[in-house]
Amino acid sequence: MDIAKLEKIIGEVNDELYDKDLTSEKITERLNDYQDENGRIDINSALAFAMQESRDYTTIFTHDLLIRLIDEGYLIDPDKDL
Repeated sequence: MDIAKLEKIIGEVNDELYDKDLTSEKITERLNDYQDENGRIDINSALAFAMQESRDYTTIFTHDLLIRLIDEGYLIDPDKDL
């Protein structure tokens, strides 16, 4: 595999993830789930939010990257040049 092509694919997947799931509006919507009735977030809730966001990003990124590599035939034919 050509490392430059792989890095390009990874960058594109990351950009798409930021464009659709990591906008300020989407993050604000998810953050609302961790606020108390006064709109405040305590340290435990802030940590829970950060941990969940990290897990979600990793899971979605890995899924999207694998789908992209499969769609382009790189996991079906590992000898294919990127």
